[in-house]
Amino acid sequence: MFLVDLSIVVVTWHSADDVPPLLASLAADLAGGAELIVVENGSGDATPALVRAAAPHAIVIVNSENRGFAVAANQGLAASRGSAVLFLNPDCVVQPGAITRALRVLAADPRVGIVGCRTLNPDGTPQATVDRFHSVGGLVIDALRERRGAVGRPRGRAPDRTGPVDWVYGSFMLCRRTALDAVRGFDVAYEMYGEDIDLCDRVHVGGYQIVYCADATIVHRGNRSGARRYGARRDAEVLKGTLRFFRRRRGRAAERIFRALAGSSFAVKALVNAAAAVAGGRPAARARARLYGRMAWLCARGDGAAEPLRAAGHVGMGTP
Repeated sequence: MFLVDLSIVVVTWHSADDVPPLLASLAADLAGGAELIVVENGSGDATPALVRAAAPHAIVIVNSENRGFAVAANQGLAASRGSAVLFLNPDCVVQPGAITRALRVLAADPRVGIVGCRTLNPDGTPQATVDRFHSVGGLVIDALRERRGAVGRPRGRAPDRTGPVDWVYGSFMLCRRTALDAVRGFDVAYEMYGEDIDLCDRVHVGGYQIVYCADATIVHRGNRSGARRYGARRDAEVLKGTLRFFRRRRGRAAERIFRALAGSSFAVKALVNAAAAVAGGRPAARARARLYGRMAWLCARGDGAAEPLRAAGHVGMGTP
């Protein structure tokens, strides 16, 4: 019964290659009455035609430009009708029964506001999809011990058991509409990174639980839109989302402490890798030096766009 009252919102950007396998994996859920809303975020590709051919009853919203994930997701939310709303990345394939199992977790307890799921890489290995809420100490420890980029260990974890967590990644977020309405959807100050932890944080503060469902599984090809858009700058964009989260949800003092400590760490790593590149002529070290230098500079100057957005009160539906 709950499944019939489900809306699935997918935000796409240059996702024509991803949409057919996603829609094929959703066929049973759509046949069972789930509503599909696709927001095509200004890429001008074949996605709308592909969606209309495969799912004639879908609502397709076509933006003339890329308005960012949070704005587009809120467009989909505004067009949806279900009491449960699933935000799903286009580069996912949903395994049989996954949505039904996640819905059972949502329906079992009215205190549950958001449900995430088990996520696999295409090779079948676990993909991190759960993490702790950001704290200055925890993030600085991460910054000190981790190498970023293609060789870096991803943050987060992939639990084996169903249970409450701090927050779940945005590739699969099954949300109770009343929880979304209470916080007015995604904070549109975020363009692509940070909006998932921000939403979970505000829903949690609103009195709801965030739960990870180990019995529901998707395969996620891993941030293909982000890689297309940002390329080598992707890690810096993720850091920008973290800085924005600190400023908007933890306050200026916490953001400044993190910027000082993490920025120092990135600067040292940039120098070490630059020296290694000069001494050994290693292209990978040179690339890491550039990346760490970019991230150190971002920590030094801060997220200059966050403060005017905060002053303007950009939380919830609308455009920044």
